[in-house]
Amino acid sequence: MKQQMLCFLLIAVLVAAAHGHTEMMTPDDMVRSMMAQQGVSSAEQLDCSKITQPEMEALGDAVMERMAGDHELHEQMDAMMGGEGSMSLRQMHTTLGSNWLGCTGEGMMGSMGSGMMMPMMMRMMGNAYPAYYNGFDTVLVLGVIGWVLFLGTGVYFVFLRKENKRRKRR
Repeated sequence: MKQQMLCFLLIAVLVAAAHGHTEMMTPDDMVRSMMAQQGVSSAEQLDCSKITQPEMEALGDAVMERMAGDHELHEQMDAMMGGEGSMSLRQMHTTLGSNWLGCTGEGMMGSMGSGMMMPMMMRMMGNAYPAYYNGFDTVLVLGVIGWVLFLGTGVYFVFLRKENKRRKRR
């Protein structure tokens, strides 16, 4: 019985270790693989029509992983976009992959549109301050300047009063 438990524990540890070491290919590795399949020397020469939808989706998934910078954050983003296997997530990954290769001709965010995508991505990455992506930078700067002047004036008068009291005592 002890030998069976020990054997089971050993197998479980080996499986867990193997699972923990699985790494996703980087976007660069995937592009190099696509270039090798098509026999071209640069990514610009890739024929987008020869890249399958699952390949484009896998590339987009790798791009999102790189953009997120953290696997856990990437998983949270995936869940917010419908979760694994959802059509919306598949479309997002496919669009990211297509944009990464320049297959859409619509710039970095392509058909997603920066108006919808940027606020959502900023909230997912922990930066939900509206001034960052709504064009209120001037208002933000003026607000900060106002607070600095207000607090600076208050500090000045507090110290000025103390100085006046010291002078009166002398």
